[in-house]
Amino acid sequence: MRTTSTDFDVIVCGGGPSGFVAAIAAARTGAKTLLVERYGFLGGMATSGWLGPISPFYFKDERVIAGIPYDFVKHMVAAGGSTGHIRCTNPHGSGSYLCFYDRETYKWSAMSLFLEAGGTPLLHTWIAGTIVEDGAVRGVVVENKGGRSEIRAKVVVDATGDGDVAARAGAEHTVGNGSGLSQPATLMFDMEGVDTLAVKRYMDEHPEDFEWASEFVAVSDYSPRLPRPSEHFVGQGFVEMVGKAMADDDLYLGRDSILFLTTTHRGVLHFNSTRVAGVDATDADSLTRAEIDARRQVMSLSDFLVRKVPGFEHAQLAGTGTQLGIRESRHVTGEYVLTGEDVVAGRKFDDVVSRGYFPIDIHNLKGKSGYTGGGTWQDLEDTYDVPKRALVPVELDGLVMAGRAISADQAAHGSFRTQGGVMAIGHAAGTLAALAARTGTMPRDVDHRDVQAKLLDQGASLRRDPAAVERERQLAVDAVSSALAAGEISPAYLAEAETFSGRAPRL
Repeated sequence: MRTTSTDFDVIVCGGGPSGFVAAIAAARTGAKTLLVERYGFLGGMATSGWLGPISPFYFKDERVIAGIPYDFVKHMVAAGGSTGHIRCTNPHGSGSYLCFYDRETYKWSAMSLFLEAGGTPLLHTWIAGTIVEDGAVRGVVVENKGGRSEIRAKVVVDATGDGDVAARAGAEHTVGNGSGLSQPATLMFDMEGVDTLAVKRYMDEHPEDFEWASEFVAVSDYSPRLPRPSEHFVGQGFVEMVGKAMADDDLYLGRDSILFLTTTHRGVLHFNSTRVAGVDATDADSLTRAEIDARRQVMSLSDFLVRKVPGFEHAQLAGTGTQLGIRESRHVTGEYVLTGEDVVAGRKFDDVVSRGYFPIDIHNLKGKSGYTGGGTWQDLEDTYDVPKRALVPVELDGLVMAGRAISADQAAHGSFRTQGGVMAIGHAAGTLAALAARTGTMPRDVDHRDVQAKLLDQGASLRRDPAAVERERQLAVDAVSSALAAGEISPAYLAEAETFSGRAPRL
């Protein structure tokens, strides 16, 4: 094995939504930062997994996610590759806002911001092991075209999603629900050549065939090159059609309805519609079986859409994710375990380093049915805090956790696992790692007030700003009221009880 002599302060392992934000944060905090990524681009599941839009940065109409994640979205918007966050008229199933993006713009915006911060990327490289000395992670073993080598740093950030670095270092952890059962996996795909007007017309005329659906309204300007807000929609349904096809063995699918969304490309719809239960994302044999099953579902469903569903008569499969989309695997046990009770009640902590806001979204762990038949969609009473302690493994120094593998139970994970949540956690993780490296201390010993000060300096949101909430709510009220008056959206999709009269209710 080659030993690579380096003087990196921080190594971030994994370039997904949490990892690239963590790397930008560490570099902006003044740490010499290396970002290790197995693909030739950044974005992780958001790009290699072909995810659809970025989940809300909002709790109701309050923008909770700010700082570097918000800088990233603004960068994509400025490049003409994203709508920014536009408001859902029905938040059930998707949250209050969604941010549609072009995946190529996402890749380049993430890399551009990291390079501008002075970071060093290392692509096409796998994490093969960890260097642990005296109970502390001192670096990682990587493997790439050049062979296997060691890279050392003062602090390592595990943003692999599956907690691979932590597990290889011997960190205490659980998997899934504690009994090894994780949320099901999904292979995302797109269909092109779709008559989206015909699809939307079917939704309008057959509401009984959809579990939920939503239209969209913009609360700020964005590129005229993109489809207008009135062209965007999301739906989960075709229930009767799917049920009959599955009963007749005319469709092979792991769920009983079809979830689809518009994209930044006209005539292209995105599908989050396959499901493979019982996947162990830490086992290659399990992943192999799941990939095969998921691709069988994609081929069956894409063929079914063309043959049977209005609007798809001249459509074709545009492509699939490079990899299966994994929702859950390891939860690395930290100094504090965030719980579902914390999340639902909106619990606050003195050592808050990011805020959570998304409903608890747990897909059916075993069956094909949606939220009414085994899954969970639970709204929250308020935003909640993610404490610094949840990012620091117990009895293992030199390591900071980022993304969906932080210390939490399955219910809490079901809330913060979406892109907005893990981006904010990544911002906190990178900042904590950089401060620990620069001061020569272990992450657990860094004063949380120093982390908070640096995060606030970089624009993060750690506490509610009532004045901002009122402004943001009024923007939404005005936008929805105007769209209703102009006939751009239908009251049939508007799920909120309050009328849009220009009054801005407080949270």
